[in-house]
This record gives sequence, structure tokens and C-alpha cells, in this order.
Amino acid sequence: MTYLAWNGIPPLTDLVKTYRQHPAPQYWIICLQNDTFPTWRPSENPNATETLLHQNLIKQQQCLQFNSANVFENILPGVYLWILPPAHAGRIHEYFPTTPVWQNEPVAQSLPEPQKPWFDIPRPRQPEHVLIIGAGIAGASTAYELAKHGVSVTVIESGKPAQAASGNHQGLLYTKISPHDTEQTELLLSGYGYTRRLLQHILPDQNGWGGNGILHLDYSEEESLRNHTLGQQTRHRHLYRHLSAHEAGEISGIPLRHSALYWPQGVWLNPERLIQALLDHPLIKVSTHNPLVSCGHDGKNWLAHTAKHTIRGSHIVYCTGAQSKQMPDPNVSLLPFRQIRGQTDLLPENSFSRQLKCAISANGYISPAWRGYHCFGATFVQHSQDTTWQPSDLQTNIDQLNMLNAAFTDNPQLFSDGLSHIGHAALRCDSADHLPIVGPLADISEMQQTYAKLALDKNYRLTTPCPYLPDAYINTAHGTRGLTTAPICSAMIAAHILGLPQPLSQRIRTAIHPNRTIIRAIARQKPLLQK
Repeated sequence: MTYLAWNGIPPLTDLVKTYRQHPAPQYWIICLQNDTFPTWRPSENPNATETLLHQNLIKQQQCLQFNSANVFENILPGVYLWILPPAHAGRIHEYFPTTPVWQNEPVAQSLPEPQKPWFDIPRPRQPEHVLIIGAGIAGASTAYELAKHGVSVTVIESGKPAQAASGNHQGLLYTKISPHDTEQTELLLSGYGYTRRLLQHILPDQNGWGGNGILHLDYSEEESLRNHTLGQQTRHRHLYRHLSAHEAGEISGIPLRHSALYWPQGVWLNPERLIQALLDHPLIKVSTHNPLVSCGHDGKNWLAHTAKHTIRGSHIVYCTGAQSKQMPDPNVSLLPFRQIRGQTDLLPENSFSRQLKCAISANGYISPAWRGYHCFGATFVQHSQDTTWQPSDLQTNIDQLNMLNAAFTDNPQLFSDGLSHIGHAALRCDSADHLPIVGPLADISEMQQTYAKLALDKNYRLTTPCPYLPDAYINTAHGTRGLTTAPICSAMIAAHILGLPQPLSQRIRTAIHPNRTIIRAIARQKPLLQK
């Protein structure tokens, strides 16, 4: 693999020349010198390669952000591009395993910061065949990220793909972020652009997604303050900007009472359509209606014993969402997941609702109609295991819809009993800090013994390597943000397994690491595994 870096934006002709001089795959790193949206200037007489490069850069940078790395894939055949904002330009070591070859004056680099041993990543082993448990958005994305790099995958699903939390008629791709540079904000902005570019690539005909942006309304004093503060961040004006109620109404096509934060690249999408596209790969085999019964490692491979047969794989990745607590491996099931019931409902399109041109979000949301129905919702019920459709949740969703615009709910006959079977209820999987749980899996029992002194002093200096399970990973607890976070987290998992450049900063990889939950429990003297 070839790693090449530039300080500042190089001429397109230089990039084309570089492309012709090196074999694929090529990994390019462009370090921005300021938080200004990049301008790519083609030459007076561009050739076909330069024209293609220019078109792909313009298309892929629509969701460029300045909080962390931006990963553009296949800007030319076999070329992957990392665009780093100034705050990350001096930390290339966080993303790439070796020093790149600079094509001009290098950017000064910081030294890597030492990691706690439980956050050090195990050395990757070349995968022969990977088992993925679960065929929701996380499982399908993980399978896709591995398969596109030539790895064969078997996805084991207890039911059908795109059910449970991935089974809504329509979901929204945008991010409800803090105006501050938190770990969650960095992850959400990184994931937003990554998924948006993925949609353009894998569903270029927009079959199953679309819209004219997303409006998040100033429906409360808290939301108004947050949205106004974000709207003042001019460096991200291409990503989101604040609008008056009149301007928001003009964009949405219907009258609105509130001002809003507008995400012009935001879209609604049908999760099932995306998951189908992700799994449609010759190296991906999907085994449906086949729940995992037990699983073990024989010293070389993982053996997944299912209701139908035993499947062997060199690696295993749990993408099990709300079913994580029911997994046979306690190193998965004992992690501190939270389950939240959610229900969305459907509204048949009518003369008023057909005017809706973009999705609207407040304490509830509604999308433009797709296949004759608008999806709206959603409810949030903690400590519930019930996944049946509930008329009380429908009423909650109707009340939220009424707050967006009462005209949506003027005709009570639209919500007849016949709609109950096409609403969708499921359990979402979340974590205590509302960040995903993604990364390599460790042996909880051995970790509790190895790092037991943290129960006496959480700052006790320990250097013992982490007792990781062999080639086992998890990608779950995406909560309500799976469309935004699951694809980029899947790319991170694939990068771990294959030893590829990372799409996420070290800060984020640490923040979402499964071991954070185990160490936190030890330090609080509340071990996850009781003796």
C-alpha cells in the first residue's frame, strides 16, 4: 500500500501525475491549512482522468466537516483519500500505520500518546472467513466493508435482515449534535458524511432514499439555543444553517411555526433497501432464521453453533443490537447495554401531506411519502421488552405530529385500525454514555483479575496487556443513530481486522471501545461478572 501526503490542496494535475506513478491501492492524505471549504481548480484542458477526479471530489465533499478526518473512497479507481482539518493534520499516526511519503513541505507531527493497556489493539491476523452475527444496519455494513476488501463473510441472522431496530419504513440521516467538540459530536459528523457518501455510491439511483434536506425545529428553548449556536458556526455553513420559520416553511413546502436548523444534505432513507444493497455481494452469504445457540473457539477458529448447523470462521463480529443481552457468550451478554422500546407509524399520503418536500424533526419526525406512506414517530420507552405495536404509542406519535403541523392530523380516519399492522415497534440498543460499543472483545473474567487494583485506585498504573479474545469484535449499541454511526464504525472494525488506515481518530476509538465499560465497572467496584 502506498501512503502519500500533501500539505495544503495540491493542483489536480499533480494528483493525476501521482496517480499514474504508483500502483493501487493508493492512500492519499491532504492536510488542510485552514477551516475553509476546499476549492479544486481543474486545468484549462483537463484530460478524462482529471475530469473524473474533479467530479468525484466535488460530489464527495458535500458533507465535509472540520472536526475530524473525512474519508473519500474511489475518487479514482483504487484511490482512497483522507482529508484532515488543521486540528488533525499533525496526528497522521492516529489514522495510518506508517509514515506517509510527503509530496511537499511536511506538516509537523505530534508524538503518539501512550494508551492504557486495555485500549491497546491486538495485532491483527489475516482473516480467512469472518462470521457476523446479526443482519441489521451494523451487521450489513460490517459485511460490506470486509467483502469490498476481498474477505468472505457469513452473516448469521436469527430472523430476517433489516428487522428489529432497522425495520422502520423510513429513517432520517442527519445528526443532532452539540455545538461543542464532544466525542459524540465528532463521531456523528464523521459518520454523517460517511453514510451520505455510501448512499451515493451503493444506491446511485436513489431507490429508497431522497428528500430535500432535513429541518430540525426550534421547538423548545433548549433546542432553540442549541440550533442558534450551531447556526453561528460559519465553517460548517454548507452542512447546516439556521433559518427563520418562514424560510423553513418555504423549503418544507408546508407552513411551520418554528425556526429551524437546516441540513441541506440530510435525507430520509428506507433502512431495508440500504441493507439489501450492502448484503448484495458475491463474498457475502446470509443465513436467515438461524439463531446462534452457542459459540466457542477451538484454538484456531470460531465455531458458531446455530439452530441449523455449525459454521466455522477465523474471526467473529457481534452486531446483535438489542439481542446482545441474549448472546451465549458472557463476554457479550454481560456488557452494560440499555434497551429502549421505539415505535414508528405510517400516515397515508393525502392532498396536504403531498406538499411536504423535506423531512421535519422536533420531538418527533415525519418524512416525505415513499410508496404512498409517510413514516412518523417515534416513541422512547425505557425498561420495556415489548415489541408489539401499541395504540397508545400511536397516539403519542400523533400528538408529536400535531406539534409539527396540525393539518397532518385533521382527518382522524387516516389512522384507522387497518394501519396497526404496518407500524413498527422494536427495541433499540444503547449504552450508558450514549456512545456505541465497538471494537475488539476481551475476556471479562480475566480483565477483572488483571486490573483488579483499579477498584482500590482508579489511577493505579498498570501495564499488563489486555486479555483479548482471539479475533473477536463487537459493533452495537448505536441507539437511535445507527444510520449515522454504524457504517463508519463498521469501516473501523474492518480496518482493525485488515490492518488498514483508520477512518476514526484515536479519541473516538477509545471513547467507543468495549473495554471502557468493563474498566468503569471495575473502578466502581461493580464488576460485570460476579464470582
